[in-house]
Amino acid sequence: MLPIVVVGQVDHGKSTLLGRLLYETDNLPDGKVEAIETMIERRGTQFEWSFVLDAFKAERDQGITIDTTQIELRTRGTDYLLIDAPGHEEFLKNMITGAANATAALLVIDVVEGVREQTHRHTYLLKLLGVGEVVVIVNKMDLVGYKQEEFNAVEQEITSYLVELDINCHGVIPASAREGVNLVDLAATMPWYSGLTVLASLEFFSPPTGLIEKSLRLPVQDIYHFDHRRIVVGKIESGRLKVGDEVGFAPNGKRAVITGLEVWNGKSKVSAGAGESVALTLDRELFI
Repeated sequence: MLPIVVVGQVDHGKSTLLGRLLYETDNLPDGKVEAIETMIERRGTQFEWSFVLDAFKAERDQGITIDTTQIELRTRGTDYLLIDAPGHEEFLKNMITGAANATAALLVIDVVEGVREQTHRHTYLLKLLGVGEVVVIVNKMDLVGYKQEEFNAVEQEITSYLVELDINCHGVIPASAREGVNLVDLAATMPWYSGLTVLASLEFFSPPTGLIEKSLRLPVQDIYHFDHRRIVVGKIESGRLKVGDEVGFAPNGKRAVITGLEVWNGKSKVSAGAGESVALTLDRELFI
């Protein structure tokens, strides 16, 4: 599956976008919407598509995403792993954890609030984490009457920033996640827009398979100390590795053999390739 992280400022509609997209593509489990409707009737709250992903009670009460959520989106062409990342600055570490496992990103921006501090911060972190492909979704177009000039202002500002960071942008899409506008089909409410829908834009993301054939490159993000072990963590940018491989480290030139390998969700594996975040246990201590 192609892992895609969804990022942006808090309250710009990331979880709502994913919840409605899953509904429009028939990727929700049977009875999911009915279960949410029963829950909100019992709680006396308004229906929100974000409830599809925001599972924690605290998330539903506050209307924010706290932890990352992974959910599959299956299409006739490609299967995707969508990662809903928190937008609040207090949960920036959780956002990084989710983005570290992605090869592409959907950047969601509220057309009313525009490009905010967290928008810049999240985009810059995508660059640092090696996520070089982005589709921008200018959300909540219904709040501005679907006016093109409102969209153009946000589009110009964010595309300039993406060019500055050298991030490949496959498109900027005006949408209304709550209303399902331009998620799967182009809407008549914006006749001035004839570009991609959100679903169609996913097909432009490059699969990470080509990077697997290149030489191994794994920037070390951190080193954790557990008992006598030193766990080296990072995201494989290119190549592949497996338990038993001897690897070298720069700039000290030291070498070690991999004795244990885990991926982002804590599962042990024998091998891993480009695009995967891993934790390595080595046969010797190389770092203090």
